[in-house]
Amino acid sequence: MSFVLAALLLAITTSVTCALPGTFLVLRRQSMLVDAMSHAVLPGIVLGALLSGSTYSPIMVVLAAGFGLIVVLGANYLQSTGLLPKDASQGVIFPLLFSGGVILLSTALAHVHICEDTVLTGDLNLLALDTERLIISNYDFGPRAMWMLLIIFVANTIFLLLTYKVMQLVTFDRESARVIGFPIRTVETIFMVLVALTIVVAFSTAGAILVIALLVTPAATAILLSNSLPKIFAFTLIIAVISAIIGFITAWHFNLATSAMMAFTDGVLFLIVLLISRVRTRVKKHA
Repeated sequence: MSFVLAALLLAITTSVTCALPGTFLVLRRQSMLVDAMSHAVLPGIVLGALLSGSTYSPIMVVLAAGFGLIVVLGANYLQSTGLLPKDASQGVIFPLLFSGGVILLSTALAHVHICEDTVLTGDLNLLALDTERLIISNYDFGPRAMWMLLIIFVANTIFLLLTYKVMQLVTFDRESARVIGFPIRTVETIFMVLVALTIVVAFSTAGAILVIALLVTPAATAILLSNSLPKIFAFTLIIAVISAIIGFITAWHFNLATSAMMAFTDGVLFLIVLLISRVRTRVKKHA
């Protein structure tokens, strides 16, 4: 498998894996929670890499996801005390965890194989190199990171298929879901665990900042195109694929950062759809 094909497949996989759970995050108005979680996982990634000697180990994934969940659980606890609003609760916790991760990475754990420059933006191209491939019996199955992302994508897909009705009702009419007796807390906890795992696995390719764009922007664009939830999911995945392909080709042609170009493309597509939507609304008003 050539480097270009491997990098393109990794770009597409990263984009669709992040976009899938992002749909419900946007609809539930939890987009900025992704920001907090994507920063909070850093100390878990560093400690996990130190303990296991690898940034692909299950130990690292579990530790990092655990730190991401600390933001959710900690913010909910602080909010329940009535002392802080939800956004302030998140704003107190994730800078503490992220700064702790940066300190560990730059001092005592400086020998851990994580580059500080890629913490915020990731390094997708590096993970597509020959040394990062999954080789079985001399067959090249592509980047290892791609397969980890595919596992998370399948897990997210299975979860959303099994809990679709519950997630839909909780998102649009939480009180009715509670009256019916749906296991709201259990479903939401599992969903947050999967979001944390998605962020952790995509961290190496997209970084703490760009993973936010890949999770949120395709879904935000899809919502402008339809009011039907199934169509929103379909549009989200289509937009994720399109932005990954355009972003990768543009980055490759002009020698730019791939993940950054993907996120930029997501933003441009959103602005185009928003502009078209606004124009159509004005035309209908004057018709």
